[in-house]
Amino acid sequence: MTAAQQAAVPSTRMDRRKAESRQKLLAAARRLFIEQGYHATRPQDIARAADVGYGTFYLHFADKRDCFLAFAEAARAELESVVHERVAGVDGVEAQVHTLLEALIDYAERNPGVLKAAMTDVSVIDGDGPPGGSLIDRWAAQWAAQLRAGAQAGAMYDDYDPEVAGHAIVGLIRGAADCGRRRRAALIGTVARFLTRALVPEGAAEAAKHHKFIPGKADP
Repeated sequence: MTAAQQAAVPSTRMDRRKAESRQKLLAAARRLFIEQGYHATRPQDIARAADVGYGTFYLHFADKRDCFLAFAEAARAELESVVHERVAGVDGVEAQVHTLLEALIDYAERNPGVLKAAMTDVSVIDGDGPPGGSLIDRWAAQWAAQLRAGAQAGAMYDDYDPEVAGHAIVGLIRGAADCGRRRRAALIGTVARFLTRALVPEGAAEAAKHHKFIPGKADP
């Protein structure tokens, strides 16, 4: 082993340990934010649950809010991965919205409480903190980007304010989800038809059948 390789070994080992401790903290934070909520969870609780020193928490996160944003970002990435995989081979606005809702519900069922916890509005819980887009805001922005793309392609109405409509869609989906999993088929079918009729003009029905509409793929 060369001198350079020998020098790199401790650094690599330290980087690996650092990455492992961060993952432990995020896993513990995820569990506690779901079980206890944001307010009742303290940094020392997260460190204890992760079986690391209290000071280790602050090596990775500036404060609890920073840790929460990392948790919410991880949840967003997980959900988008599931949605993109399901929707990638589907054409048409209604068919894609239908598939998206199925993927969303499947993710929520496999990860109880994650989306509810991750959608906590950080601007409300910590108004004095630095700006940080909530999961709701980012999801709404992604919908807005797709609405603009759909309007440009002639597959959707072009007279909506995309940002307002994006938040309205997220609110509709969150509210409809309160119907519960027992009415899964009715929930998915109703919301998919409702959104399609609200977004697609009668004269654009054919274009909408072939339009690619995948929230998260376009840049807001």
